[in-house]
Order: sequence, then C-alpha cells, then structure tokens
Amino acid sequence: MKQSSGVRAKGSRAQSPVEPGRRERNKQEKRARIIAAARELFGSQGFADTTTQKIAEKADIGTGTLFLYAKSKEELLVMVFSGDMLEQAQNAFRHLPASGSLVDKLMHVFRYMIEYHDQDKELAKALLKEVTVLATSGPRRDLARLMHCIYSGIGDILAAGQAAGTIRQGVDPQLAAENLFAIYYLTLLNWISGEISKPRFLKRLRAKLAIGVEGLIEPAKTPQKSARRT
Repeated sequence: MKQSSGVRAKGSRAQSPVEPGRRERNKQEKRARIIAAARELFGSQGFADTTTQKIAEKADIGTGTLFLYAKSKEELLVMVFSGDMLEQAQNAFRHLPASGSLVDKLMHVFRYMIEYHDQDKELAKALLKEVTVLATSGPRRDLARLMHCIYSGIGDILAAGQAAGTIRQGVDPQLAAENLFAIYYLTLLNWISGEISKPRFLKRLRAKLAIGVEGLIEPAKTPQKSARRT
C-alpha cells in the first residue's frame, strides 16, 4: 500500500525490506543456477536426453544437492516453465491494449503464452503432461504463483469491464477468469498434441472464447419509446 504524501511524523523511521540471511541467499543462488542449467540443457539437448546428472554438473553442484530442490527433471521442467511463463504473463498484461473487445484482449494475453510454447512443442508436450497432476509441493507452489498472476490479470480485465458497464455486475471476475483460462488450456492441448494446426487452433480458440464471454456481456439497453399522446 502506498504511503500518503506529506511530512513524515516525528520519530518514525522508513522501513526497509528485510534482507535474507546468508543461508537463504545461498539457497536462492543455487536454485537460480539449477533452473538456469535446466533451461539451457532442455533447450540445447531436448527434454528426453537431459538427465539430472547433466543438470547438476552444469549447475556445479552434486546430485544430492540437486534433489533437495527438485526430485526429478520433470519437477525442474515445471520450475523452469513457471518462471518463464510468469514473465510472459506479466508482459502480456503490462502491454494490454486499451481498446478492443474482451475477446481481443484475451487473445492478446493468450498469444504470449502460445508463442512461448511454439518455441519447443515437444518440451511443451512434456510440460503439459507433467502439470496435469503435480505430486509434490515444490512445483505446485511455483505453478500456483503463475496461476494467481494469470487469474488476477484476467479478473482485472473483467473488473474494468464491470466498471465501464460492459460486463454484468453479477459476474464473479475470479470464477470467470478460471473458466476462460480453462477454454484456452483445453484448446491448447488439442494443438500441442498435434490434433490441429496452429492457424486452426487460433481460430477455434477465438470462437470458443467468443461463446464463453457471451454470458458475461451486459446487454445493450434499447431506448424506450415515448408514450404517444392522445
């Protein structure tokens, strides 16, 4: 929360964020090295040919230390994806166009995610298979941060529409955001699995979103005719 402008009260001191201790900084630094190593090897060698041993060597740590941060390369894949996609989502909402329909704005957001997956569809296939059911808490926390960003961002778009009178007031922005993302995710699976081409995927996604937002839109008010005088 922002502080109000004005003279600071006597005796008050500006509070600076608490710096992490040496042990925590060391953990963060190792985690960053592990994720960077996994990202580089997944990209250069492919997911199937990358081993946890190679990732540990690239990160300059032992495999025992690696397993303190991730139990498998699948978990590392989720960690890499969550960080990368979080940046993509933040950029998508940061550059959201001010004009355009609700479907236009949703397609803008989802295109950032789609282009990320399009860089390596085989890696995306392995990733989507893994995130469908997450067995351990570490990747779940990473993914939860990402989903909070996406749901909140879409919810803000809907809330802005409510403020402008274009979205029905009775709509819960959070629940609607989850529904709209589900439309995107299920259609994404069709494309990543090779069932449909990318152009068809984008066309179907837009059409499905158009159907999905129909119930959110505030109906246009028809002008009432004045009563005829007798």
